[in-house]
Amino acid sequence: MPQQQTNQSSSGSSRKAGVQKKGRKNNNSSSSAKIDDDGETHRQQKPKKNNKPSDKNDKAADKNKIDTQAKKQSNNNRSNNKQSASTKRQTAKANGTKNSTNKKEDASKSSSSNTSNKASGDTTAAAVKKKKRTSRTKKINYPPHATHSSCLQRYNSSMSMSSTSSSIISSASTSSTTGRQIIRGKLRALPLSSNNNRGNNNNANANNKTANAFVTCDRGSLVRDVVIQNDVDRNRALDGDFVFVELLDGDDVNDDEDQKQRSKDVTMGEYMDQLNLNDDEISESCRAEMESESVLQEGEEYNDDCVGRWHDDEVQMSLWDPVLNLRKKANKQNNNVEDGNNLDDGNGERQYSGRVICVVPPSGAGGQQASEFKPEDESYKEQIPKRTIVGTLSKLPDGNRYLLVPNNKCLPRFMCPAGTKEVQEEGNDDTNADEAGEKNRMLYQAEYVFGSWSAVSKWPPCTNVRKLCGSCNVEDETKALLVENGVDHGDFPAAVLRDVDKAVESGRFLENNNTSGSEVEKDMGWKPTEEMCRGRRDYRNHRIFTIDPTTAKDLDDALHITALPDGRVEIGVHIADVSHFVQPGSAVDQEALRRSTTVYLVNDVIPMLPRPLCEIACSLNENVERLAFSVVWRMNLDGTLSKKGGKGKRKSDDDIWYGRTVIKSCARLDYATAQNIIDRKVATGEDLADETFWPKSRQPTGGHTIDQVAADVRLMHKVAMARRRLRFANGALALNGIKLSFQLGEDGETPKLCAPYPIRDSNRLIEEYMLLANYFVAQRLITHAHGRALLRNHSPPIELGMQSVVDISREALNFEIDTTNSSTLQASLSRLSRECDDELVVQCITESLMTPMKPAEYIAAGELAEEDWHHFALNIPYYTHFTSPIRRYPDVIVHRLLQATINDDVGEFPQTQGEIHSAAGHCNEKRMAAKKAQERSDRVFLSLYLKKNPIASTLGVCLSVGEKTFTVFVPKLGASIKVFLQEHDDCFNYNSFTDDGGKRHIVISPKTDAVPGMQQSESDTDHSWKSLDIGVFTKLEVACTCKARPPIDVRVKVVGPWEK
Repeated sequence: MPQQQTNQSSSGSSRKAGVQKKGRKNNNSSSSAKIDDDGETHRQQKPKKNNKPSDKNDKAADKNKIDTQAKKQSNNNRSNNKQSASTKRQTAKANGTKNSTNKKEDASKSSSSNTSNKASGDTTAAAVKKKKRTSRTKKINYPPHATHSSCLQRYNSSMSMSSTSSSIISSASTSSTTGRQIIRGKLRALPLSSNNNRGNNNNANANNKTANAFVTCDRGSLVRDVVIQNDVDRNRALDGDFVFVELLDGDDVNDDEDQKQRSKDVTMGEYMDQLNLNDDEISESCRAEMESESVLQEGEEYNDDCVGRWHDDEVQMSLWDPVLNLRKKANKQNNNVEDGNNLDDGNGERQYSGRVICVVPPSGAGGQQASEFKPEDESYKEQIPKRTIVGTLSKLPDGNRYLLVPNNKCLPRFMCPAGTKEVQEEGNDDTNADEAGEKNRMLYQAEYVFGSWSAVSKWPPCTNVRKLCGSCNVEDETKALLVENGVDHGDFPAAVLRDVDKAVESGRFLENNNTSGSEVEKDMGWKPTEEMCRGRRDYRNHRIFTIDPTTAKDLDDALHITALPDGRVEIGVHIADVSHFVQPGSAVDQEALRRSTTVYLVNDVIPMLPRPLCEIACSLNENVERLAFSVVWRMNLDGTLSKKGGKGKRKSDDDIWYGRTVIKSCARLDYATAQNIIDRKVATGEDLADETFWPKSRQPTGGHTIDQVAADVRLMHKVAMARRRLRFANGALALNGIKLSFQLGEDGETPKLCAPYPIRDSNRLIEEYMLLANYFVAQRLITHAHGRALLRNHSPPIELGMQSVVDISREALNFEIDTTNSSTLQASLSRLSRECDDELVVQCITESLMTPMKPAEYIAAGELAEEDWHHFALNIPYYTHFTSPIRRYPDVIVHRLLQATINDDVGEFPQTQGEIHSAAGHCNEKRMAAKKAQERSDRVFLSLYLKKNPIASTLGVCLSVGEKTFTVFVPKLGASIKVFLQEHDDCFNYNSFTDDGGKRHIVISPKTDAVPGMQQSESDTDHSWKSLDIGVFTKLEVACTCKARPPIDVRVKVVGPWEK
């Protein structure tokens, strides 16, 4: 979330603010900002300084001063980085020549060596102690932030001057009259690859290794992300902040030798290790959402130039039949640059470096942001924005001050106020070390106030530090993950419940549920009134049914299929009409926007809408009348959309119908039952269906038979699978990871069983029709709502990450992966599956390819160029979300827009294009927060399952190798987990080095015959191996347990090479 900027230059004397970077000069003698011992920043006014320049000359002078100071700091930092990198490579190369095993020396030589080492050690210890004292006096000096209004003025001016990306890029190195080019976007910080921020809490003074950050231009003026190289250039911006970034001069962009060398310093293993799937900023996939895109990400390094139009592609015309003949975006050039130094994509598109000059404050309410049209309007600042941080406390070695170490590895450590105390809970004397550690390690909650990070403070300050909860149990860990991700919504306010009660009041009734003795239990029921049904198309007599997960309660969608005389079929997708009940601006509407999405945890659901709506009035339950919003279309049995007979016969207008309906579902199928029908395990002509395969509660009602419903399911499956084959043969991409499911005990918390969630053809059947419905609605919105159309775009993946996987595949498998576009990438994966005998290798490549993917995003169409509406994974020109309004707020906006196009009153729509785009941005943030919470919940339950059921031996495959860590994919768990070498000090000798080719190596050898903490059989005590070289795709025998210290997680330890 963005941070509040300050208009005045931050400078001044500083008291102890923690350990400072070595070798940085203190240039803060003229500062006006003071850091007190409690970590708070206090401003001291200078009477002669005017913070708001009165004329253009003052503004220019102020900007030049900022530029000079920022560039000086940035260049100094880059020079230090270059020297550090060179020294690091020389040291690593020297270490690489050493033998990884210990050599014994004779007694006399050892005695002499010990005496010498002791003397040397004393000298070294004194030097280190002196070095530490010196380092604490060093100060960091960040450049001051520019004002938000001045950045907006420069940004809008540059955008209006250049209408194409090439002209914008060429203007990056302009004269001093116009200043440097600036872009705006969200900052994404890579997680720290070291263990400093997580495991080694006792050493708060450890080296805080800098991780690069990236900023994607929000208007697409730059094709590739802008790289933020270091902490000074990041200038106090946190992961997720919305920032203005000034591009560096032409001399500072990627063509300089210093930049090229730094790019080479980041090895393939380090990059993949930083971006492993366990990190908090991992890429979004649709593993938990079948109707969503198979992979949903965006990226860089793709040319913005048009290379044709969608109507020129005959295959796509038959598959999607787009009405709009939009421009296509050019494919990237697949040059596969050596050493990963891909500075130019072959079309002349550079990747620029930049520095943050302003951090935009976050909105106070969902969807509200600073106005571009009225920069002077600062009403959004009335409530000072804050960010909640959850983590553990780490005591500084030089006093009583504490640092808050966030669970999120993409965030820096935060300085706690003076007087912060660590809570200790007494444990029983008979508890072991791990149990005592669980009781004594608490999770803490603190707040970071945007704009409070002083320009001379190494660490950002946090306030209101308090104990949040314990750790290593379901209740506490769930509470922590909800708070950390900002989805602890709590109960619905009374005003919201009153709105809901008013909306459903006219259709409410009590119905008999079951009879228990003489008592009759009644449930709340609901049905639409005649007034509600007036003007709607009546589908109550059609054979409509739902297919959902077994435990689903909020049923969004239902379907019907009808064979037509001309050999085609009519498909109807009927979606709950949430917008009928949720009126714009109402209390329930505002609360739904604030939440934006339903959060699905392993043991709980946090709904977007109150239960009377999401589970009763809106849910398309069986054998009851419901209001729906429907899309009905006709298509061919082979899965195509275009009419047979040539180009001259286009679809008629009545081939697609949009409108409000009233339906009555006849059956509530689940995926397992639908799959049994597809597999012909049931409904093959028998009079009564076997309830083992088709439970009585899921059999059809309303005069419809099991044979009729079964025939519909099989016809739907036939058409859907034909279409699916065509989609993947013509450009669609699927990266299917493993999604775990848990069986809980009677308490609803204890995980009893953990297994991969099965993906069946019945899941894919629903996915195909939901994709089509979403596509048709997007098309309707673009043609009728124009710039207001709320779309979901998806750009290509990050090229640097893709290139890393390409290099790994080439070096380890001698297999070339073509990442030119989604079609060539999917073709490469299909060919790899055919040619590779080891399915595990294919799975590992797929897992690695998910890393450089980034989430698709909601946008207003008018905010981006038409070629940027493209959906990379689906390989279609436009897309939206229409099919899940019960659990996604963007779908509610789409429903309202769709009805406005039907009523032909888009001009009176209550939201402008800018307001829709702003709301879309808020929904993007909440969707990502919900996804992180869901993934964290999965990891918590997996960890607790392993705590009760540790795995002493299983297969693990190394995906990447870093300096002191490597990432292991464990197929049995469907998870990629980072392994830390220091956690193996008690059982292995290890040596990590980089060879002359820039490849990372880790060589381990056993110290003893026992692996601590693991029960071993007699056959395990005799090691048959002496050393093990760990590289990409090395198969390892690993043990999986639960890490006791917070935050709870899965711990993987190497046992040895995989020999089974």
